[in-house]
Amino acid sequence: MTAPPNRKLKDLRHQAGFVHARFGDLNDSRSVVIEGQGHRPYDVTCMTPLYIHLSVTQNCFARCKGCINVTVTSPGSDSGPLHASAMDTVPERDARCILNLARSNGKHPFAVCFYGGEPLLAADKIHRVCQILDQSDLAGQSSYMIYTNGELIQSAIEKYPDMMKNVWLYAVSIDGTAAQHDRVRQGTRLATIHDNLYELNKIRNGQVLMWSTLREEQSLQDCFDEFLFLHRQNLADHFFWHWVETDAPFEDFDAYVKNYEKDFSMVMATYIQWLAEGKILPIAHVNELITYILTGMGRNSSACGVELAKNYDLVNGKIHSCADLPLDMAIGHIEADGTPKLDSAALSCLVEYKKDLNCRACGVHSYCGGRCPVQAFTNGYERLIQYCQLMRLHVGMVQESMPDIARALKARNISLQDLYDQSAYYAQFTDVTP
Repeated sequence: MTAPPNRKLKDLRHQAGFVHARFGDLNDSRSVVIEGQGHRPYDVTCMTPLYIHLSVTQNCFARCKGCINVTVTSPGSDSGPLHASAMDTVPERDARCILNLARSNGKHPFAVCFYGGEPLLAADKIHRVCQILDQSDLAGQSSYMIYTNGELIQSAIEKYPDMMKNVWLYAVSIDGTAAQHDRVRQGTRLATIHDNLYELNKIRNGQVLMWSTLREEQSLQDCFDEFLFLHRQNLADHFFWHWVETDAPFEDFDAYVKNYEKDFSMVMATYIQWLAEGKILPIAHVNELITYILTGMGRNSSACGVELAKNYDLVNGKIHSCADLPLDMAIGHIEADGTPKLDSAALSCLVEYKKDLNCRACGVHSYCGGRCPVQAFTNGYERLIQYCQLMRLHVGMVQESMPDIARALKARNISLQDLYDQSAYYAQFTDVTP
């Protein structure tokens, strides 16, 4: 299956973009180039488990601005409370499907990532899935991750303390300090999330990743300030941010580029300062990008590997390559007994838009892999082109910092493997690139 050429995308990529003082026209695919691919004197061993995402429930109360479930995955759905949903996981069926998929991958570790909606609204179903997996022949091969808005952590601890204690990674959505966060995630309160993270800190064995979604009116610096606070309090171990997927172009793209550059310059100055003191600032995707630059690695797929049939997202009895894509884009289904039935349709059609963007000619493609397919399927092509420009700016700024970073790594005897193991490894459990 091949998508027809997208004339609008082709026309947009030939238009003039933001003209940067150092990088030139950011809509020029060669304005920023990752230099020396394949010729770096560094090496690193990367680890990639099988990922299986399970959509526990579509219910949520957070009322986030630009909610991806409401705008892309299931348009017209209600993100308000809160009832038992036909979209909820069926634990026995879905746990058996997870086991079947994991067995087909051999005796390799696999990560079960509980997703939503807000998955802790159905903590009983998460608990039941974990019970089945932990009592199976694959017990010990699995690790558990929960994506959560953070509001229900304490109540889940009270009901299922052992489960919450043993979750390997929590990705908690926090979009800045209180004023900014509470404005864009209106159904949540950061003060409550803080209280919950303090309670979680008393019992957790796993890691906490603060995940910020950047909208046009948000400040990256504000998000970073919140992470530094949480990190000092031992409430968050890792940080990641990602630009929101939406169909509308930026209202004032030039202003956003300038603000992002100002904020990211501050982040990178702090990064270099930490490294000079012998500390790794745990921003997962920045450390992954540094790994790519220093090793000359190429991603060889979209950032999340949506077209590779190596990751599985289980939603409402269907199997998807990405849970955030529209529900009618399933690549298979789950039989009542938990048997996965995968369709033979080529997944390459999910990244056909990369041809229209001419991604392989882009100087940052080896890291970017092409913008997230979800953005392409919103039909927000103008914003897609704007994100290409922002990605070039982001990569260019990190690459400019590489002489200072390389000196600090050497001076402090921090290996690239340290950088990967302590931080960059976690990027694969996010949306990977900003």
